[in-house]
Amino acid sequence: MKNHLLLTALALALALTPAAHAVRPETDKLILQGLDAAYGMDFERAAALFTEAGQLEPENPVGPFFLASLQWLEYSQNADVPGTVDALEPKFNKIMDQALARAQKMFDKNHNDPEANFYLGACYGMKGRWYLLKYKWVRAANLGFKGYKFLKRTVELDPDYADAYLGMGMYDYYSDTLPTIVKFVANLIVRGDKKRGLRYIETTLTKGHYSVTEAKIFLVGILSAYEKQPEKALEIILDLRRRKPENLFFLLMEVGTRINAQDWNGAIAFGEFLAPRVRAIAYTKPHASLFDLYLGEAYLGAKDFAKAVDVFDRCIETAPEPRKATVTHCHLRRAQALDMLGRRTEARHDYTFVTERPDFFDSQKRAKRGLKAVATYEEILRQLQP
Repeated sequence: MKNHLLLTALALALALTPAAHAVRPETDKLILQGLDAAYGMDFERAAALFTEAGQLEPENPVGPFFLASLQWLEYSQNADVPGTVDALEPKFNKIMDQALARAQKMFDKNHNDPEANFYLGACYGMKGRWYLLKYKWVRAANLGFKGYKFLKRTVELDPDYADAYLGMGMYDYYSDTLPTIVKFVANLIVRGDKKRGLRYIETTLTKGHYSVTEAKIFLVGILSAYEKQPEKALEIILDLRRRKPENLFFLLMEVGTRINAQDWNGAIAFGEFLAPRVRAIAYTKPHASLFDLYLGEAYLGAKDFAKAVDVFDRCIETAPEPRKATVTHCHLRRAQALDMLGRRTEARHDYTFVTERPDFFDSQKRAKRGLKAVATYEEILRQLQP
């Protein structure tokens, strides 16, 4: 699996933040604490904090908006598990409808209220990202542009509303870089411009309130995935880690980015540091297979194929959710490591297993290629890069 796809998904998932222009200080504190919990993958605590914030602000969209964002985050982390959308979509829609109703009520009172325009834009943007995960490109693009218009109006009314620029930047950047159909549909409405998008994101990065960390996470994803600048991405991650050294998600981002930069030893060191800690914490344990996949890929890059097999064995045998795409890719990567060790019969067994699973990030195509010919290090290396 290309690491940048996971990093991009996580970056989008954590783009949750509206600005705090119209909430009381205690609400602002709860939101900031909730975001810290979300960044640390403690979604249950984040939900409790956002719920409390919503109770303090019964007419403001802030509470239900963040709660809906967490539903999006849960979906994004489990979109590869059958039945996930069916289980989460009704709750997401219910909470998002509450946020939209509150935002619309604010807007109806005053069309020139930057806060109302911002929340309408943020809500429609979040709904668009939900459809993006469902590969409903046209619907996602239409909702994204609807959100873009409200965010644009926000900064027209208040140019210092810096958090609004992040959503505008995301729309601009991705409508100029995502699959052809998204780019085509988006350009029928407003032409995407990734350079402009990067400028917008930089505005949030330097002047935002809640959204500074989100802007950094987003930049890490695009610098690694699309701009081919993992070294710059790593600088941002190191800054995040200096501020929150205990945050396991930021450590995971560092592992993935070091893989993209082919810093195998650095990725291994951080991966080994992470592995036992992930399993020791209840709210990160469900993501153990993702952490193992990254560590195993680092060993593959370093040509320590025997150790890679050990890590992939652990991933497969102890995965909390064996249906996840990360487990599929642990089978694929284990097959490639086994090929490099000359254990072709075992490798073929893993390749065949992958062909019988749902296709995730070209897993079937790569497994079928592995069944036809023994993997080479050069081919593995290409697959590990953005």
